[in-house]
Amino acid sequence: MTPSRTYIFPALSPSLADFKAHLRITSSDLDGELQLKLMAAVNAAENMIGQVIALSHFTVKVMLTEYCLVLPSRPLEEIEAVSIDGVPFEGYTHSGRVLCFPDEVIGREVEVTYTAGMKEVPYDIQAAILLHASALFNNPVDSVETLPKASTNLLRPYRLWELPDRK
Repeated sequence: MTPSRTYIFPALSPSLADFKAHLRITSSDLDGELQLKLMAAVNAAENMIGQVIALSHFTVKVMLTEYCLVLPSRPLEEIEAVSIDGVPFEGYTHSGRVLCFPDEVIGREVEVTYTAGMKEVPYDIQAAILLHASALFNNPVDSVETLPKASTNLLRPYRLWELPDRK
């Protein structure tokens, strides 16, 4: 289950302006490239810690085979809409990322729209993102296979560890 994602850019922290200040760039000539490097660094940080950093809207569609559904993104901020077979549905309950439906629900496909991410991004995560984005920007032809060591150390306390689902 891979949700589609739409970033909420005004809420992005660190912002493009923060990244430009970090690099001491005052012109807007490189804004497109800088935004790309910044988003790549945010995604790398999210992948390392297993949490959504950039506040975003998500939409996930799944077949209704179980009566409880675990949303894949954390931290979950708000469930915006739930529909079953295209019809809005409000009779669900949820605790954290787990949505449960009554046993009598009939339908094939569930679509959930929700917001996830950090409202307040801790300063060490912002620093890790800026360090990584800087490495991507300053070494455009070098292969960047891992996060810079300082970024890894700053992100380590936020990493979530989970066991894979058993089948």
